[in-house]
Amino acid sequence: MKKFILGLLIGIISSLSQSVLANKNYDDIIKVFSQKTEVIVAMKEFSENFGQFRSDNNLKSVDELKKSVFAFYDGDFAKEYKITVGKMPDLTAEKSVDDDTIALQYYYISNNTAKIGEKNNFVDAKDKSKWTKSHVKYHGLLEKFTNDENGFHDLFLIDLSGRVVYSVFKEIDFATSLIDEPYASSGLGTTFTDMKDAAVGEIKTSKNTPYFPSYEDNAQFIGTAIFEGDKKIGIMVIQLPSW
Repeated sequence: MKKFILGLLIGIISSLSQSVLANKNYDDIIKVFSQKTEVIVAMKEFSENFGQFRSDNNLKSVDELKKSVFAFYDGDFAKEYKITVGKMPDLTAEKSVDDDTIALQYYYISNNTAKIGEKNNFVDAKDKSKWTKSHVKYHGLLEKFTNDENGFHDLFLIDLSGRVVYSVFKEIDFATSLIDEPYASSGLGTTFTDMKDAAVGEIKTSKNTPYFPSYEDNAQFIGTAIFEGDKKIGIMVIQLPSW
C-alpha cells in the first residue's frame, strides 16, 4: 500500500511539474509572438476597422443576415453541440448579440461554406470593408502560429473595449463583446478582464472549465497585453487544446 501511495504521489508531482513547464513554455511563446511588429499592426488595424465593417459594406440593416446567422446557430452549431454534449443547446443568450457581431459572423461564419472546425481556411469574404483587407493580410500569419506551429485551439485579438475583433477559427465567440454579451463570465471573458491592467509581458491564465462555443470542451485561456511602445492597444488570448 505504501509503495502504491508513493507511486501515486510521484505521478501527481510529475504531472504537475510537466504542466508547469508546459505553461511556462506557452507563456514564453505567446509573449514573444505578441511583441512582433506584424501582430501589433494587426491588432491596431482590426481594432480600428471593426466598427466600420457595416458602414464599409453599406449595411443599413442586418435583418436578413441575422436570419442566416441564427440558422447557423440552430443548425450546424446545434447539431455539433448535440453530438458532443448529448443534448440541444440553449441559444437564448447567443441570440442577444448586437448588429456588429451579426455582420461579421454572417460574412465569416454562416456564409462561410467551410465545415465546422475548418472555418479558419476561409480568408477573404470579398466584401468592401477595410477589416477584410486586414484579414487577408494577417490571417495567414496568425493561423500559422496558432494551428500549424503550436496546435492551439484558437487565438483571439480583443480591443480595449472588450470586443473580439479577430479570431483564427471563427467559433461563435468571434466578434462578440466580452463586456455584456454571452461570454463575459466565461474563461475568455475573465482572462480579458484580468488583463485590463496588465503590464508589458505580463501573462494571465484562466481556470480550465467547459466552454460553450467549443461544445463544452474544457478550455484554458492564456492572455497577454499588446503594446505599441508604452501604449496598450489590445489583448491577445490563446485558447489551449482541451484536456
